[in-house]
Amino acid sequence: IFGLLGPNGAGKTTTLECLEGLREPDAGTLRIMGIDPVRDSRKLRNVTGVQLQTSALPDSMCVDEALRFFSSYHGVMPDYGLLERLGLAEKRRAQYRSLSTGQKRRLTLALALAHGPTVVLLDEPTAGLDVGSRIALHAVIQELRSVGTTFILATHDMAEAEKLADRVAILLRGKLVVS
Repeated sequence: IFGLLGPNGAGKTTTLECLEGLREPDAGTLRIMGIDPVRDSRKLRNVTGVQLQTSALPDSMCVDEALRFFSSYHGVMPDYGLLERLGLAEKRRAQYRSLSTGQKRRLTLALALAHGPTVVLLDEPTAGLDVGSRIALHAVIQELRSVGTTFILATHDMAEAEKLADRVAILLRGKLVVS
């Protein structure tokens, strides 16, 4: 687990967006598992999972539909165990609009993990989560880490970075201060 730590506006989200292929870097070279995010975004999507800082699904889409949709995009069967581990099993038939902020965040994490990616990029994954949900999320991240999943975790929460990250880079005003 590699933590990108810094205050709001430090460049964490911009860095992740470049790694995800959503934004082209101004300079330098980026690779994830040897894949150039700009030139080979399709290949990148097959090995990475992404939880954006803000995301939304259609209001009327059910949790189950979202999981099936994202799984089919990657050609895998839905893993309903993810919903169970993230406390969403009882919400399978609930529409996106009816979910709390924390439930929406947990769903987007489940969707990022749906295809069993090798690398998962998380942008402020615990934003809006209550303590119980945060603990459950951390447990899933640590469980997946133990079986070889790599995480890049952007956070401004020093305690979260200290608890989860094996290595941390601190960003300030778009510059790497220390790693």
